[in-house]
Amino acid sequence: MGRPRTPLRREEEQAAQAAADKAGNGVALGVELQSLPGRLVWRERNQLGGRGADRSHRTLAQAAILKDAHPSLPVFVYTAFGWAFGMNDEVWPLMADPQYRDFFLQSNDSFEFTRTNCQQMHTDDKHCVGYFWNFANASAREYFINKLVRPLALAPAISGVFFDAFNYAYDIPEVRPWNKAVTNIPNCSIPATPGGPPGWGGCEVLLNGTLEVARRTAALLNAHGKLPIFANPASFARPPNRHIWLDEARLVGAMRGLRWLTYYESFRGDTPSTSLSDALPNMLRESSRGVAAMVHTYYHKDDEDPTPHLAAFMLARSDHWFYLGSTGWWDNSYRWTSMYDALNKCGAPRGPAVNHTAEHRLTRAFAGCTVTLDCSNVTACVGDIAFSSSRLRALSL
Repeated sequence: MGRPRTPLRREEEQAAQAAADKAGNGVALGVELQSLPGRLVWRERNQLGGRGADRSHRTLAQAAILKDAHPSLPVFVYTAFGWAFGMNDEVWPLMADPQYRDFFLQSNDSFEFTRTNCQQMHTDDKHCVGYFWNFANASAREYFINKLVRPLALAPAISGVFFDAFNYAYDIPEVRPWNKAVTNIPNCSIPATPGGPPGWGGCEVLLNGTLEVARRTAALLNAHGKLPIFANPASFARPPNRHIWLDEARLVGAMRGLRWLTYYESFRGDTPSTSLSDALPNMLRESSRGVAAMVHTYYHKDDEDPTPHLAAFMLARSDHWFYLGSTGWWDNSYRWTSMYDALNKCGAPRGPAVNHTAEHRLTRAFAGCTVTLDCSNVTACVGDIAFSSSRLRALSL
């Protein structure tokens, strides 16, 4: 890939390798998760107040209560990756301390910030503000690993951590929540020379810092038998008109030898632009490279037919892939459907998905079914899962 692997501290590398050796031949937390409905995996997040429930000590205390009640249930906690969320006990004290100013991305008159969590949850709390980490700053990277990740790695009640907003660790100079240029990353959204056009060449320091933090985070969690889930981290193809882009090939290379999952928010298989030209091709490349994934579809209504979304998921599905379908974030947003049970009849895939390009259609054969996603209609893709009669007879015996 033309780039060296992001370096690890020696003790982190050794601990990660020891954990991988102990795990044996491909045994990972994902194997245990596969036996559970996706809704259960996320119940901890929902019970703790939804997106933004990130008061770290309270979160771990609630996780311990949940684990005591359901000892066999893998429990994941929510925290943020790209943004430094004031609801986190280790972040709030830094926000008003001038000596930590460069830990966060700055604009001309203040910090780059967001209040999206409170806005989405319709709550008001002085802690409910998010700055954005400056992972170009080595001290900020160390603080994140030691003060935010390490306590989670050592927490006995959890199986892993969901890291929201991975991409905000590197793309805020271009995303700009309030359309303010980032001023403390030279030549990144600000002119390289006075009076010149906005420069982007300096943004590489954020990408490099993000890769280092991602690898060290996974290594530390893996060393303690835990798994990170990174939300919307990267893509293999550069998004149109984007200056700052994390090539997923770089991320996969940096994470080599570690256990982690990527996470897709709001994936839908019935949208032609999503299914054939954006997320699904990326998912297919991840599947071919052995990247584990969680794919989350938000249904428009409780009784929506999940077939096109499940068909799209099945086209890419590989070991340690998980599907979540819901109408929102809460426990009552998740409903089981017989289609989830029916997919067990498909069995193992016979090979990768086949792209019938001229027909705008993809198919994939499994031992007991054939999956099709037909996007020839420009308004909506149509999914189909056809079960073989021999497979159905065998299962009925």
